[in-house]
Amino acid sequence: MEHTEIKYQGGKKFVALNRGHKVIIDLPEGSGGSDQGPTPPEVFIDSIGTCIGVYVAGYCKSVGLNTEGLTIKIGWEKQVKEKPYYIEKIDVKIDLPKADIGQRKKALLKVAHSCMIHQTIKTQPHIGIDLV
Repeated sequence: MEHTEIKYQGGKKFVALNRGHKVIIDLPEGSGGSDQGPTPPEVFIDSIGTCIGVYVAGYCKSVGLNTEGLTIKIGWEKQVKEKPYYIEKIDVKIDLPKADIGQRKKALLKVAHSCMIHQTIKTQPHIGIDLV
């Protein structure tokens, strides 16, 4: 099993440690944080976008499509009217401005939908939470 460690830094700030890399996660000042990093939902959305990007870029390189300027833009909406809160809508737009996609659009979308994060959400994995 792979491993990530999350360490509390005070206030609403945490640091995630992955393979020697550190990612700061925090809340905005208006929510009690110090705004030193993205929020947990923003990190979640970032992981979807970067995962899609990795898959799309890999496909493009394998078939000779130009990846210069590849950009993933994501719009998302939260449901915060009643608990439990959650992200209820995610819209992903992939821009390959220098690529002649032509007849590869269907294949590109299939590759984007096959990213591990997207597939994980679709399969709704078991998440065990316990105190140690």
